[in-house]
Amino acid sequence: MNNLSSTSLKGYKESVLPPDILEIILPYLSPQDIKNLSVTNKYYNTLLDYKDSTTLWHELFHKSYSSFLTNEEPFKNKNNENYATCEENIVVNQYPGESWHTIYDKRCKNTALYTWGCMKHARLGYTMASNDDLTDEAMNGTVSRFKFGVNKPTKVPWFSLEEGKINERDILHICGGGFSFQILTRSGKIFSTGATFSGGHRGPGPREGETDYNPFRDAIRLVQNSYPRVFVGNSTAFANPISTTGIHHGPTPTSNQITVGPGQNNVIPRPHRDIYKEVEELEEKANQQIPGNKHISRMFTRDSFPIYNGVDNDFRVDEEKYGKLKFIALTSGRSHFLGLTSENDLYSWDNNESNHGIRITFDGLPSKEDHPILKIASGWNFNCVHMYKVGLVCWQDRCALKKGDMSANAHYNVIPNTDAVSGDKRIVDFTCVENSVVYYIDNEGQKLWKYDNGTVTYILLPTIPDKLLKCISCYCGLVLFTEDKCYSIDMHNGKLNLQSLKRLLIDDPNDHIISLSAGDYHIIALTESGQVYSWGIESQFSGCLGLGRPEHVVETQLGRWDGNRNIRVVKPTKIPLPEGTFCVSVAAGGWQSAALLMSK
Repeated sequence: MNNLSSTSLKGYKESVLPPDILEIILPYLSPQDIKNLSVTNKYYNTLLDYKDSTTLWHELFHKSYSSFLTNEEPFKNKNNENYATCEENIVVNQYPGESWHTIYDKRCKNTALYTWGCMKHARLGYTMASNDDLTDEAMNGTVSRFKFGVNKPTKVPWFSLEEGKINERDILHICGGGFSFQILTRSGKIFSTGATFSGGHRGPGPREGETDYNPFRDAIRLVQNSYPRVFVGNSTAFANPISTTGIHHGPTPTSNQITVGPGQNNVIPRPHRDIYKEVEELEEKANQQIPGNKHISRMFTRDSFPIYNGVDNDFRVDEEKYGKLKFIALTSGRSHFLGLTSENDLYSWDNNESNHGIRITFDGLPSKEDHPILKIASGWNFNCVHMYKVGLVCWQDRCALKKGDMSANAHYNVIPNTDAVSGDKRIVDFTCVENSVVYYIDNEGQKLWKYDNGTVTYILLPTIPDKLLKCISCYCGLVLFTEDKCYSIDMHNGKLNLQSLKRLLIDDPNDHIISLSAGDYHIIALTESGQVYSWGIESQFSGCLGLGRPEHVVETQLGRWDGNRNIRVVKPTKIPLPEGTFCVSVAAGGWQSAALLMSK
């Protein structure tokens, strides 16, 4: 029922779609479809009233702030008919009795991004000098000259209420890479914090020894090779008198020539247009930043720039495609990230030589129209997606882009026997580790399956009596969820130490963990009441656990020293949040953490 017009249902009688049937249909309609349906007649207008309808606003909240397409949530399945997302559970607990319209409005206006941890490359979205909310108390360091990280949740400079439309500044989702955070807004735009998302490391891009075609590099070379040469005596020189190498180091080169002195053959150039101006203008347009914050930049795809199509020296921006893509899901690995669009196209930022996303295709697999991508995930150095009726598809590299290429084929493998769409063998959740190792859970929920470069094995976990629903991993551990419990297992090089399996408990017996995110060596967890817990190793005074200065953590026996500059916290420990706030989403990166906090 896409693009439902306000006239297409006028012939329907009110009895055709009673409230319970309509509620089933709503998830398949876009917000515009719902609005069109609401003005069809009085019955629908009352049922879907934008001011008072509980059915409408619950569905809009569900549609706007749910994330079924990444590791934030497990798949919906037949055993979860009344499934509510983590965020829905939290806001219902925080606003008992409030209407969904009110909750939706509060989520839009009262949510802010907070980060803490390592400050290198401005990965937190700010620096010491750029964030007025950053206090000395929140900084880790031995003396005032050396500050290593932020040890408590600190608000990130972002759009103010006066800057941009609400869907431009409303953050839906955050995920953490090794060196940055990626941010997805309700408008479908992706932003990235800091100076680099790759840290200079290779992601799952072109294979070793291969590189993508770089049109900017070629364009500059072609322009420089076209510099006019002039005769000076018996020698030949470039029109630019400062450079004889063809590389622009000095004043702008010139095109027209004039004679020097009567009867002399020597000529000097006459000024012409700045040949680099178009390149600089393109770079400026493709480098959008948050107002007043140069440490958060918008990320674009190659399709936005005609020069990638192989048209030499075309420095225009394709206004039709520029920023037109709407992303609905986002996931990050160590030095790369993936985005999925509303049209079910997959884009990868996996190259340390370019900040522009590349559309990924799978040569030999069915089309997205009949076999859409259901979920995306990134591991340490590879990616994996779940494709309808195909199964889990993983890849560690892709084809290098040649001139004119607008997409790249992944060098993929399909994990055997993961293509079921119903029954016990249907895949419920999966997590990527490193070097193409994937752990996954099927709908039977009794076994933990492992794929390791072509080999599939399973692990029986008799000490976990309940059905497995969800799995999340970090570089050194795996966490498994049942309906109301979670368990951790230590891991090294993708291999589990089953002797280390233990249940994760928090101090509040009336609360429990419902979501978590993992960095390299630490984990950030979110509870049903909107509280945040952390544990693991805080490396190099980074502050990523968010529990205060290392000295405080050790003195209060929350953790212990693990070397000279690291602290280890063994059990989930509650992070103090700013007064009057609760959390709806968490993300952990390499040595940094983030949370979306709502103000009450």
